[in-house]
Amino acid sequence: MENHIIETDDVIGKKPVIEEPAERKDAIVKAVVSLGLYMGVYFFLFRQNLQWVLILVAVMLLHEAGHFIAMKLLGYKDVRMFFVPFLGAFVSGSPDTISQRQRTITLLAGPIPGIFAGVVFLILHYSTGNSLFYQLSLMLILLNAFNLLPVSPLDGGQLLENLFFYSGRVIQQGFIILSAILLFYLAVITRNYFVLLIVWLLVLRLRNMNAVNAVRRSLEKEGISYHTTYEELSDEAYCNIRQQMIFHIKKLRAYDPDIISDDEGRVIGWMNKILTGHIKQDMSINEKIAVTVLWILALIVPVFLFLDKKMNLHSWF
Repeated sequence: MENHIIETDDVIGKKPVIEEPAERKDAIVKAVVSLGLYMGVYFFLFRQNLQWVLILVAVMLLHEAGHFIAMKLLGYKDVRMFFVPFLGAFVSGSPDTISQRQRTITLLAGPIPGIFAGVVFLILHYSTGNSLFYQLSLMLILLNAFNLLPVSPLDGGQLLENLFFYSGRVIQQGFIILSAILLFYLAVITRNYFVLLIVWLLVLRLRNMNAVNAVRRSLEKEGISYHTTYEELSDEAYCNIRQQMIFHIKKLRAYDPDIISDDEGRVIGWMNKILTGHIKQDMSINEKIAVTVLWILALIVPVFLFLDKKMNLHSWF
């Protein structure tokens, strides 16, 4: 998310004021342009099968629309959608309060409707024998089930982190390492080396997480709270946290720890990674169990549905 900084006087110890991001028309333009690029790349590579390209785009749109609509209904700010060829798409937004329940809803709103739609099209295929319905169901179920795998940053990995590992530093790091190993193995056995880009992103995420945790440990020793939002930070707290960040994060070493610069954009970006906000643990153990059961069912449904079907993917190309 971009930070829009309002220019202020160069006063030591004053926290820069960040302009609240607004819903902008250029977000729609970027979404449309990225979708066009997404379709263009696949059409160029698989132009002999336009139907496959259109099905893929339709499935991706349905999946991301689920995330998008859920975020909008839950009051997220600055909600945006962006498509990246070979990596899929993503929706981002800023909630007023970090809530386990809301985050669970937004994560499931993408894959669950997609799997449900896939089951409907599979039933239609069995009823009519129409191969198009089978192709739609295959893509809907497989893509959305893949997104539910317990590997971060897929929806399934983020879901488990949100339910059980959100506050556990060691567990989170171990989960990311396991995710990277599994994705690397997947890239090797499928020879889909674009997956290695996700592995590299996970490595970068792990490095950033280590830096963030180092700052947080230092703040805890100093008795400085980071369980707040940027807007609620006092000038003194901003300066104290900023000093610890510059000391522990190599990318910020160019900043003077005692003088706030004219351009604090990078500092503010890292500051928002350090601050946890007010995490609302609003899910009971029974709710977590119910969501986990739903997640497991959504993963195993594709196996039983296609157990008696030969998924001849080569006929699609």
